[in-house]
Amino acid sequence: MRKLFVVGSVALLCAASAQAEGARRQARKAATPEALQAEIEALKAPKVAWREIAWKNCLLDGLKESRATSKPALLWIFIDRPIDDARC
Repeated sequence: MRKLFVVGSVALLCAASAQAEGARRQARKAATPEALQAEIEALKAPKVAWREIAWKNCLLDGLKESRATSKPALLWIFIDRPIDDARC
């Protein structure tokens, strides 16, 4: 009898959870683009230091500015080619 009660309780909790999840999904689908944009902006950090850096696309320009301002240069390299690519 006790096992039946436990199994029934777990099944009821799972059903309630699934129903709540469905209601949340429906609420999200009904949101307007403006509401979604506001939600996205609320998730962003208000002021992040790296967003205020004047990033350079050209290494020579970055080095020139680094020397002029006496600040270190940060070089970020990203290669998205496969390891076995013969072009490198």
